[in-house]
Amino acid sequence: MEFLYKTICDNIIDTESQLQFLYHFNILITNEERIISTLIIMKKFSVFLEIRELSKNSAYSIKFRLEGNKLFLSSSLNGYKCIKVIELYTKSIAYANPLSEELALAYGNRSAVLLKIHKYELCIQDIDRALSLNYPDQLKIKLYIRKVECLVLIGESSIIEDYENALYWLNKMPRNDPNKKIYQSKLEYLYEQSKKGLKKNKEKQQPKNQHLCKIKSRNTEVPCASDAVAIKYNNTYGRHIVATRDISPGEVIAIEKPYSFLLKPENIYTHCSNCMEVSLASIPCDHCVYAMYCSEKCKLESWKKYHDMECPVFSVFFAISDYIKLDLFSLRIMIQAIKEARNFKNLRKWIKHVDEWDDPRTKGFCSDKKLHSDRYVSVYSLTTNTEKRSVIDLFKRSIDSCVLLYILATRTTICGHKLERKLSALLENENAILIGGLILQHQQMIPNNALSFLEEYGLDGRERGIVVMPFYSLFNHSCNPNVVRYSRSKEVIMRAIFPIKKGEQLFDNYGQHYAIIEQSRRRANFLQQYYFLCKCSACKSDLPQYNGLYFLEQVVQKQSEKVMIKKILKKLEKYMSLAIMDEVDNKEHIIKELSKMIQVIHDHVSIPSKEINDIVETLKRMLCLTGNKFVLPKI
Repeated sequence: MEFLYKTICDNIIDTESQLQFLYHFNILITNEERIISTLIIMKKFSVFLEIRELSKNSAYSIKFRLEGNKLFLSSSLNGYKCIKVIELYTKSIAYANPLSEELALAYGNRSAVLLKIHKYELCIQDIDRALSLNYPDQLKIKLYIRKVECLVLIGESSIIEDYENALYWLNKMPRNDPNKKIYQSKLEYLYEQSKKGLKKNKEKQQPKNQHLCKIKSRNTEVPCASDAVAIKYNNTYGRHIVATRDISPGEVIAIEKPYSFLLKPENIYTHCSNCMEVSLASIPCDHCVYAMYCSEKCKLESWKKYHDMECPVFSVFFAISDYIKLDLFSLRIMIQAIKEARNFKNLRKWIKHVDEWDDPRTKGFCSDKKLHSDRYVSVYSLTTNTEKRSVIDLFKRSIDSCVLLYILATRTTICGHKLERKLSALLENENAILIGGLILQHQQMIPNNALSFLEEYGLDGRERGIVVMPFYSLFNHSCNPNVVRYSRSKEVIMRAIFPIKKGEQLFDNYGQHYAIIEQSRRRANFLQQYYFLCKCSACKSDLPQYNGLYFLEQVVQKQSEKVMIKKILKKLEKYMSLAIMDEVDNKEHIIKELSKMIQVIHDHVSIPSKEINDIVETLKRMLCLTGNKFVLPKI
């Protein structure tokens, strides 16, 4: 879409004063006015993209399956490569036409990898899927033997039906087939093993959330939060969060579920597009190639919530978008808002309610005087920084929004019916203009408010997807934050990592920590994305990066305090090692111990030190290890 923006600007320069156009665009007040102005200029110059869709494709399905075969048969197969093979077979499944032989073959091939990594029940699922389709008769013997092997390994008491099916297809093989004796020998061996009544071999699933987090007492204004915090407002900080009482390290501040989320595009073929959980045996959307699901339940939920409208346009966006996450997320939030409102009349009423609200502290609250994480009015109230954006920035986002609107309105019934494929049809439809305005609203809101939904992958945390959460978006930034967020299943937990006194503000971190990134770079990054100059305590005192910090023994004067601190830090090195290797089950005990260390040191030493950074980072790692994980399989 960058090309489209450049083309429009070139046309403006050739025909009229660019400055005059930008001046008129700059004085527009609402997002709907910006959409109308942009549609008019696009119509005037008859500029638009040639759009080509990518749908189910047998050739692509075969291509990805053959690539998976090649990698699977390569030497030195390890857990990482197995995941790559599964990803290729899953892409083959995504691109295969429904009920086709290509789909059956891709399921069958993926089952072989799942057996290799000991995912026996998932393997059986894929085998059954392949056999229910047009799977070639001459290959069925391999699937039935594989299924019998899985049943034996998980200790199923009866394998007779599948064993007899395997025998049937074994007898169908030509006598001179060199593999016949091999299959017969393996089948006999498995049958003998089944009679021994092997102990059930439970397959290791992706780890679930094992540690129960509880909020001590619920907030009366924010249902997802503790009553230890409150929303405040002033001209300096805008809406912000303060402590209503003393808060200890480790205490749960909030457990918020996202209003909306979007799986990272790179994770489509290894995670569920609806629940975002790791999914190594996904099933496809019946129509597009960019949505995969862990179950029929998630597939149906997704279709009802948003995918019925997304599906016809997904492949178009992937082909043309320069900022795919931003564009898809802008669209998804808008679709969810329309479905929540049920009709455009209600949606307009909600928007007007927020726009005309005169109390900035409670902006986005519902009629029950609460900030609900699952209501669109809470999302719509989030800051967009429109007044701080350049006219060029707004015009580019408006062009993107118009393109998204055109594709959506002409390929779906989002406006009530499919509109004609011409820009004038959009200009004449008030619902289309409303939709375009909301997309533009989200295009500005997401960069300032969307949060990463993370998972632990080896020794690192990585982004599983992005989420928008109204309450967490109200936390201001500090380069030395006193809270931390970590992701679990369909929620994000926030806990204190330092003691917080009553009346003090709670600060999150927007990805720029003083111990890692020098101040000049932090400030430049904040100005570019968030339009503010950071004045947190770390920036005001210009705290050095980690290597420039003091050791505690250099700043503690009293001998008694040195002895006490040395005692409290006795297990730190052990806990750091356990956190790196993830070698402990009772993480909650260690989380409490680390929180106690922080409290004791904070009570005696106010200066940041290397040790306090080590404790906090170990605590954060332990907390994250109780959340989402992607565990590479062992061969």
